[in-house]
Amino acid sequence: MQKLLFFLFSVYCFSKNLTLENRFNPPARELMDVEIVGDIMIIPGNLDGYDFYDISNPTLPVHISNIEVPMGNRSQPGLWVSANDSIVFFSSRTRGDGPAIIDFSNPHIPELIGSLPSPGGNVSFEGSDIYGNLLAIACHEDGVLFYDISEPQNPNHTVTFETENAWSVEFIDPQYMAIGDNENGLIIYAYDCNEDSCLDSYLDTEGAVKDLAVFDYKLYVAEGSAGVSVWNVGNPSDPFLLDRYDTPGLANKIAIFDSNRVAVSDWLDVKVLEWTGESLELVGYKSTGKRTMSIGARDGVIYSAEWQHLQTFSFGEITDADLDISSWDISYPTLEIGESDTVELIIENNGQIPLGFTTPTFTHNDFSVVNFPDYLDAGVSTTAQVIYTRSNQNASGVMQITSNDPDEPEIEIQLIGNYEGGIVGIEAPDFTLPIVANGTGDFTLSDHLGKIVVIAFFAPG
Repeated sequence: MQKLLFFLFSVYCFSKNLTLENRFNPPARELMDVEIVGDIMIIPGNLDGYDFYDISNPTLPVHISNIEVPMGNRSQPGLWVSANDSIVFFSSRTRGDGPAIIDFSNPHIPELIGSLPSPGGNVSFEGSDIYGNLLAIACHEDGVLFYDISEPQNPNHTVTFETENAWSVEFIDPQYMAIGDNENGLIIYAYDCNEDSCLDSYLDTEGAVKDLAVFDYKLYVAEGSAGVSVWNVGNPSDPFLLDRYDTPGLANKIAIFDSNRVAVSDWLDVKVLEWTGESLELVGYKSTGKRTMSIGARDGVIYSAEWQHLQTFSFGEITDADLDISSWDISYPTLEIGESDTVELIIENNGQIPLGFTTPTFTHNDFSVVNFPDYLDAGVSTTAQVIYTRSNQNASGVMQITSNDPDEPEIEIQLIGNYEGGIVGIEAPDFTLPIVANGTGDFTLSDHLGKIVVIAFFAPG
């Protein structure tokens, strides 16, 4: 007879954590970046345009406008955004038209005033930054392009710095900037330096550089699967690593607040790291389950820009119960009728008082849970088992958790069992598709028996 074991153990209890303030479903989709200028927050979508928010009440953003820039039969994607007082530049990997230039002096009616010229033909634009009248944009294999934007309607390309795969850029001071060269590491570039001691530095990183942020000559680097590192660039020609925190997700974008704290979009959750002067430490986190693509922060308020949502969190003392779970989506492999499979779900109370639950409910009878707690003391974590037993029915449903967490009293976990269609473990049907890039002719699956085949596709919406 199989025994089910119940594990209850203590974890570190954060004195501070993230409280969910608001959740929005904005007009733009696949939110990719966050820029804050005064009381205006700008978020580009890979689909359906660019959104403008009033954040004069920081925890309650008010959506005030959306603008779409035509590009064929869709709107131009926006992947990165940099702005000054009234002009914003949106970058896009779509080769062809350059980044859109929009005047938001009246954010209720933003106006398209031009596009950034693309020297040398089709350029894929990525991360950008502005320093005074200078705009720098990372353009992958085309290097870093610099533009004079003293006349924003008529920007002038001035110089190009060659790189292998420039992904992001960040000005450090009037003489130096940091360049994220993705898998090739970090470059400290003396872009406007006439002194003999000014030198470019090429630094290895453990992960691929995704994003950069700097404050008081501390350079924070999002390194994807390797987490976040912090570098001392007080002498930019001789930078050195201070510390690294290896986040379990994919550190994609970062934002500094309170001078020494950095908010991290870590794919399925938001993390807050703090530079103590000696080490980079985790001081708060919240599992969102919503694919956090980018992050913004100001005065302890964190804006989580996600695939289809915008969530607002405040960082501070948690005096109530605070629920976190390890997964918002659970999928099961292919099973025979009557067979079962189990996935473990970690449930945490990161608050300061006991966390109480009602019995979880399911919308489909093929799912159940064992070892789910009635309550958790402050700072305690436990593991429950979510079980799927296949019947002759297609199986997808929701596990609803109700608790006394005041900001998230109800959490819904999406459950996917077996159904008619493509799931992990079933035999793939043979097919033939035309090769539309990187080759000619057709691709037939059965021609590749015994080989590992990876098929990547994108379905908008």
